[in-house]
Amino acid sequence: MEKEKLRLKQRQEEKGFVLILGIIVMAFLLLLMAPFLFQLTSQHRSTDRSSRYITALSLAEAGIERGIWELNYGDVTVWSGDSTTRTMTISNFQSSAGNVIGSIEITIVNPDTENPVIEATGKVASGNPVKTIRTAQVVLKRDEPPPLFEYAVFGKETIDINSNALVDSYDSRKGLYGGSNVGFSGNVGTNSTTYGSIDLAANAKIYGTAYAGPESDPATAIITRSNALITGGKAAIPELKAMPSVTAPDSLTFKGDYSLGDTYIDTISESGEYTSFRLTSNAKVIISGDITLYVSGDFSMHSNTQLEIAPGSSLTLFIGGSFVQESNTQINNLTKKPFNCVILGTDSFNGVMQWNSNTQSWGSVYVPEANVDFNSNADFY
Repeated sequence: MEKEKLRLKQRQEEKGFVLILGIIVMAFLLLLMAPFLFQLTSQHRSTDRSSRYITALSLAEAGIERGIWELNYGDVTVWSGDSTTRTMTISNFQSSAGNVIGSIEITIVNPDTENPVIEATGKVASGNPVKTIRTAQVVLKRDEPPPLFEYAVFGKETIDINSNALVDSYDSRKGLYGGSNVGFSGNVGTNSTTYGSIDLAANAKIYGTAYAGPESDPATAIITRSNALITGGKAAIPELKAMPSVTAPDSLTFKGDYSLGDTYIDTISESGEYTSFRLTSNAKVIISGDITLYVSGDFSMHSNTQLEIAPGSSLTLFIGGSFVQESNTQINNLTKKPFNCVILGTDSFNGVMQWNSNTQSWGSVYVPEANVDFNSNADFY
């Protein structure tokens, strides 16, 4: 009996010893694993932090790209701020799958100068209220003003291109029109969707693509008659093109009527508002400096008159009444750069804009409420 008790006691002592030994081994293993587990946790935090840094930086770079696009093709004047600093915030920027990635804040300093500065900040949530933030900044150089328009010709309604008329393109940065400086980007478009929205008469040519209005059938909306040519084919624009109203500046000095004739030559070196502007009898007006003119009434150039834009100068002309450039007249833009002569029509300019026979002009025109007629042998660059 006593032997049996002794054996039982020995077994209990052995079990107790094994338990203690197991606890010691587990404690030892935990001591060994603790640094490894801590390292895994640290690596996870570091990887997560790096991922958020990269995401925030990518958002900032996307903001820089958005700012550059807006300067070239958009309208930063609708952003918050003034002419010296413009800002825009893109909240809840989403991935293609619809997941919110973060937000972007874009600031453009001196957007109208030759060297605008874009600063963009990307923010990624890291747990309320902490955020991961990265900022990028670029200083831009404006080689040339961006194209004013996407199309060589665009209309709200129908466009008729008469016999032997030609629409093409060139790059004014490479010199004058002609020779190798003639391209195939002379696109013509309209918001109209009806039959004959664009109508090319015999031998008319478009060196570019012709676009009818959205959801139209280009085959019937765009008509090509005998020997007419469209090098880029026919298509439909995806949506109506906005043609917003033009508002004339209200801060110009009022100068009344302007009339010049009898072979006189005059120089305009100050901006101003005129009730009418007339050139007659071989008169010539020279624009000197960066000039803005607003003619609320009639603008007319009679035969053999010239409106000359001097080298290094520019003209922005707002028309509120009517515009006629009669035969053998010239808007002689000596810079030969279309963006140095811009003609804009207000809502009250809703008649006909006429360029008659043997006229020449270099410039850009936006008259959303007027009809435009280029007659025989009129050249518009």
